[in-house]
Amino acid sequence: MNIFINILVAVICLVFGYLMGSTNISIPIGKIIFKQDPRDYASKNCGATNCGRIWGKKYFFIVFFFDVFKTIAPLYICWAVLTFAPMNNGMPLLPSAYEMHTADISSYVIQWPVYWLASVGSLFGSVYPLFTGFRGGKAASNVIGLALATNWVLSVTSIVTFLTTLFKTKYVSLSSIMTGVVNFVFVWVLSALITFRVMPDNLIFLFQWGPLLYCNYVYAIVMSVEIIVMIARHHENIKRLLAGNERKVSWIKSKK
Repeated sequence: MNIFINILVAVICLVFGYLMGSTNISIPIGKIIFKQDPRDYASKNCGATNCGRIWGKKYFFIVFFFDVFKTIAPLYICWAVLTFAPMNNGMPLLPSAYEMHTADISSYVIQWPVYWLASVGSLFGSVYPLFTGFRGGKAASNVIGLALATNWVLSVTSIVTFLTTLFKTKYVSLSSIMTGVVNFVFVWVLSALITFRVMPDNLIFLFQWGPLLYCNYVYAIVMSVEIIVMIARHHENIKRLLAGNERKVSWIKSKK
């Protein structure tokens, strides 16, 4: 294993993810359509929740799905390049997820799922975007996006947790935090089953989108970092929730 190449590729994944994460759709929408900068209104950030609060639910979903996309895209681009491009004497630099779990991978230059670092880069690009003055969102879309990118069970769990909490409380912040807590528990249980080979080899990819990404302890660490950053970014919301004066979304009607 070449240490220099491992470090170089890790940095490239981080930087590539950060640059993609730094792209933004809410500020162009605000300036072109509404002649506004979302960072000057309400909670003063360019995340999906704030955009929905200012411009309505349509723009919440537009910004949300764009933010999810820019979380998923760099991860899969890095995965595809590293596991398919013949950059090492006709071989890829990185083994497939199935090979990592079942085969001897000593002939590969990189022997760990370095592509997860693209998600970390995307996270910090979303929170501290280079192209918009380092004033970004609160990372909730990144946490949900990473869940959607990796595991269909976690995707369903995340969506159900988020929407159930949202429709019961009307608090997007609380919905995001609850989703993060559920994801945290899930990924550590899954990664432990895979890392310590508790789960049979023929079942490890059953709950994922096939044998694409390797969800070992590296995945759990990355998801944990994203959840911790997301919760930290919601510190003001947590204060308001505890004080009972957190803003509720206005586009969910109460049942009479």
